Amino acid sequence: MKLHNGLDVQHLMKMLSNTLAKEQGQWKAVHYKSNTGSLEVGGLHRDEVISWLMCLNSRFHFTPETVALGVAITDRFLSLVKVRPKYIQCVAISCFYIAAKTFEEDEVIPSAVDLVKTSQCGCAVSDILRMEMIILNKLQWNVKTITQIDFLHIIHSLLMCYYPQLLEGVVNMTPSRHMSILSRNVFHCLCNHKMVGFRPITFTLAIISLELEQITQGWLSIINTVQKMAGVEVDSLIRCREVAAQILKDKKMLPTGYQFKSLHVTSCSAIARSRSFKRKADLVELEDDVYDGIKRLYNEESSGSEVLDGDVSDFTKANPVCAN
Repeated sequence: MKLHNGLDVQHLMKMLSNTLAKEQGQWKAVHYKSNTGSLEVGGLHRDEVISWLMCLNSRFHFTPETVALGVAITDRFLSLVKVRPKYIQCVAISCFYIAAKTFEEDEVIPSAVDLVKTSQCGCAVSDILRMEMIILNKLQWNVKTITQIDFLHIIHSLLMCYYPQLLEGVVNMTPSRHMSILSRNVFHCLCNHKMVGFRPITFTLAIISLELEQITQGWLSIINTVQKMAGVEVDSLIRCREVAAQILKDKKMLPTGYQFKSLHVTSCSAIARSRSFKRKADLVELEDDVYDGIKRLYNEESSGSEVLDGDVSDFTKANPVCAN
């Protein structure tokens, strides 16, 4: 069975396996203190600067992979080094610059001078270049990190392959548009430090499950299947789902507001009314087979930058730091 871009299920499953193996070797939970004063970066400082990075990403027209990696590098560095809040913007913009150099084409990457000017970060070029070296040395030059976006592309492609009818009941919905919605939700949740304590695969499944619950009665069975393949712990998935649901509800991003075709409306509306976001799922035991990820699987009308660009207005509305 092949997708429209030529990737078959076997290839996708192998990519999922490889990505999970990399995640297992890389990932460590990051926990932020809520209130740390002026001596150390806390959760609120972190969330403000990550929201700022999301907005910068639209100005530079970088891909979702770039900003996701920038966030991951920032969190990794902050978990290793105590940083004072007054230096957090310099750290974040430097991590973002490293991510851009990792993923973007050379002609797209701005010079350090343009980066400082466009971002209005308040740092000198020399500060960013010096901070880059500090970060790279602390991470032992190993900056490529598995992110939620990596898993999102793989799992969504698997869903489209195994359940090609999944979006048929939703008005004006294509796989790429659905990916845009899922990416938007991932980025909103990445702006909250409570979510970085969960594995990227768990984080991604939680976001996908919240969307599938709104469009199909079979969402639980689908998530069961993926959860077993990925080896995600049931309790962790439930907790992550609850945190993500609350974040999105607070930002008025949930429920999403899908429009359904006539035969689909009644059943889906009833499901949405009757189900709590804190529902305890009866997920079955884990299986042994797990499989790997990629960056971009769709060749439809929307590119990676469009996915994020189209959703940045939501960040601007929800986060005052983006309004400037």
